[in-house]
Amino acid sequence: MSLAMVTRSALRIYWLALVAFFGVSPLRAYVLEMDNNGHAISWTRDRTVVMQLSLGGPQQLTDGFTSFNQSALDALNVWNPYLAHVRFAGVLNSPVVPNGNDEEMSVLFSSTIFGQTFGSSTLAVSLLSYRDATINGMTQTFMEETDTLFNTMYDWDSYRGPLRAAMDFHRVAIHEFGHTLGLDHPDTHGQHVTAIMNSTISNIDTVQADDIAGVQSIYSTGPAYQTSVNGPVLRNISTRGFIGTGDNVLIGGFIIQGSQPATVIVRGIGFSLSSLGITNAIVDTVVTVFDSSGRQVATNDDWFTSADGPTIASYGLDPADSIESALILTLNPGSYTAVVQGYSDSSTPAATGVGLFELFDLHPNTTAGRAGNVSTRGQVGTGGSVLIGGFIIGGNQPKQVIVRAMGPSLANSGVANSLSDPTLELHDGNGNTVQSNNDWQQQNPDAAMIASLGFAPSDPRESALLATLSPGSYTAVVQGVNGATGVGLVEVYDLSSPPP
Repeated sequence: MSLAMVTRSALRIYWLALVAFFGVSPLRAYVLEMDNNGHAISWTRDRTVVMQLSLGGPQQLTDGFTSFNQSALDALNVWNPYLAHVRFAGVLNSPVVPNGNDEEMSVLFSSTIFGQTFGSSTLAVSLLSYRDATINGMTQTFMEETDTLFNTMYDWDSYRGPLRAAMDFHRVAIHEFGHTLGLDHPDTHGQHVTAIMNSTISNIDTVQADDIAGVQSIYSTGPAYQTSVNGPVLRNISTRGFIGTGDNVLIGGFIIQGSQPATVIVRGIGFSLSSLGITNAIVDTVVTVFDSSGRQVATNDDWFTSADGPTIASYGLDPADSIESALILTLNPGSYTAVVQGYSDSSTPAATGVGLFELFDLHPNTTAGRAGNVSTRGQVGTGGSVLIGGFIIGGNQPKQVIVRAMGPSLANSGVANSLSDPTLELHDGNGNTVQSNNDWQQQNPDAAMIASLGFAPSDPRESALLATLSPGSYTAVVQGVNGATGVGLVEVYDLSSPPP
């Protein structure tokens, strides 16, 4: 069993000066960023570092880019070929409002450093927040959040070659993103080297051999990237809803079917939903999995400090926000419950807001068990706070499923404020409506079949659909009739035979 101990975040600021540097002394070595205890600062291995690019609208630049956001994205991609076990990605024109303490990696122009003044002759700064974690007895220092701010006092362009009157945003962005990866200034540490990571801007307009050697020394090793088998299973089930407190947290139930264990990744996603334009996203999630007896199987808060973080990232399933939660579990056949709620402690009230419960069936081999029946209970509101269940059908053959929206019958289980009358819409990956239902016995040609299969809702006001669906992505939307709100349940049942 792995043991992780995490210390409080620390903050470091790096800046790039205006003074030009043209001379080069004999070659020495790159310098890595270190914490106060001499530990190198880097990202969790195999993580995708998602940068929120908020650099303004269209603008024609000298090198052909039509915005500074595009120039920044290209600067990120300059580094990517040299990063074996971490990756940069960018969100163009991000809807995330830049903030110095939101666990998002914002890139922006600003006249201040989140309210503090820029230093004299400072072109740009990188704010690096990191955290020490002791995993299996070894201390590692992981990046938690980075923000990159470009000083609006200067005139900016994007170009290559010798410096001009306007500052070259592209080369400055490459430099700042080098800090984001964990590189320090060689020249301020007594090193004499040709590098874009030197502390002063020069005619160097892209990464040099020393810069490349520096990032390769950090990210050359890590878990092998992996992919799950595209088997005939429900590869992914997710539900988005409002996460409150008490009974109004988001609760996902699932059954591992078959005679063999199944390997799954369970996630609680929160503030990174902001990059999709979702307002009121919950700022900090915790996910906890229980077995059918109510015994806690595992829990996680802040996935990036977990011993399993690199393995989760190796599947490309690392949450974008550092303080979101994720677990990778190999579970025996049986029933399980996952609770997604806001983080709280003795001094911090539980966070609330829109969040996402997700279950990924990795299906490591053809004999593995599967996550067959999945349901999620949550608060059904209006507008962006309706209950939305998504699922992905894997394999290459159609699959028959039953999708249900429950509300009134929850009251019989002691659930307060249950949704009085739910409606259900099923959409394909293109947003087209596949089926819809309100009151499962009414205007439903499959009502008799649903009942014969044992999936008849106990209350006539509840909704149910029987559908044969091709492999792909689908979304089930649960809302209340006439804008009613309350606690509801969305369920997806795989009707194909479970593995032996």
